[in-house]
Amino acid sequence: RHGWTSMVAAWVSEEMTAVDLKDKRLDKRLKEVLSQLGSRPTASIPAACGGHSEMTAAYRLFDNEKASWSGILEPHAEATRQRVAQQKVVLLVQDTTEVDMTRPEQPVVGAGPLAGSTRRGALLHLLHGFTSDGTPLGTLHSLTWTRGEEPSCRSMTRAQRADIPIEEKESFRWVDMLRRAQEEATRCPATQFICAADSEADV
Repeated sequence: RHGWTSMVAAWVSEEMTAVDLKDKRLDKRLKEVLSQLGSRPTASIPAACGGHSEMTAAYRLFDNEKASWSGILEPHAEATRQRVAQQKVVLLVQDTTEVDMTRPEQPVVGAGPLAGSTRRGALLHLLHGFTSDGTPLGTLHSLTWTRGEEPSCRSMTRAQRADIPIEEKESFRWVDMLRRAQEEATRCPATQFICAADSEADV
């Protein structure tokens, strides 16, 4: 954990110099917040920020429309590509994780259903690079979404599911991310890329 924390801190210091949220104050605040979260990756946001005023500033940053997901990730993705280009073999691993925001007494606005009948939150699908020995290189692409309240494909018959175009299914993320992995491979013709996913990607 200490090694990973040190790596994250180094990435933040190096990559955030290139961040551009079209507001110098936001750029500065983002660097401070990521430094705080990177130094304590397992802590809650209030605990990582270390004080009420710092926590409030972090939440204001998250609420600002200029602090977009793509704007924050892009400097990291570009730096990841530079690290990838230095490798002979790179594993591009894609997988989905649930961001659980279940709060029965205070529901989070915008959260959607997760697996199970009571859990709420969002989903995050990443394409992350690793060296052949498992050292993380960084995230290249990501997809985020929340599920709607309508019945899921799991409640449909096999024939009903088969009638839905793959592009309209949640499982299309595996195809989409494979295509993104292929695009990354064209950027570095001297590097061998191996894209990996779990059995859910058998589509």
